[in-house]
Amino acid sequence: MSAASIPSSLSAPSPGAAKLSFGSGMPGFPAAKTFSLRSWGSEESPFYVLECQDVLGLRFVVVGPGVFFASYEPTFGADVYQAVDASGPDDVFVLVILTLHSRPEQTTANLLGPLVVNARSGQAVQAVLSGSGYESQTLIVTNQKS
Repeated sequence: MSAASIPSSLSAPSPGAAKLSFGSGMPGFPAAKTFSLRSWGSEESPFYVLECQDVLGLRFVVVGPGVFFASYEPTFGADVYQAVDASGPDDVFVLVILTLHSRPEQTTANLLGPLVVNARSGQAVQAVLSGSGYESQTLIVTNQKS
């Protein structure tokens, strides 16, 4: 499965949206547990908006990491898979949060804290890859695929 695609098996509370559940909230946002994930832009766009249903105005732009970082292959511990009720990497897809700036070439991706989502149920967690060498603000422009 492509890291940029949302599996059709996720429940869709509204047309074009999937429901994601962060059981313990997101780091820094403990009350943010339920999100909708919907496409952002044209049908061909790789971008999604992750919008919190619990905290008014909290939303993130996310993308499958393979869109900009072909060699990004994070390793997750058993605790991450357990948190989303998954057996292993074949049961999940990964998204990274983007930080948008007024100049698009300054947009960064958080490779240090990817979102890991159970492709079947939509259970999700933000993993923290301490000691991995990944950064929380990695420019996407210098890493675009040719």
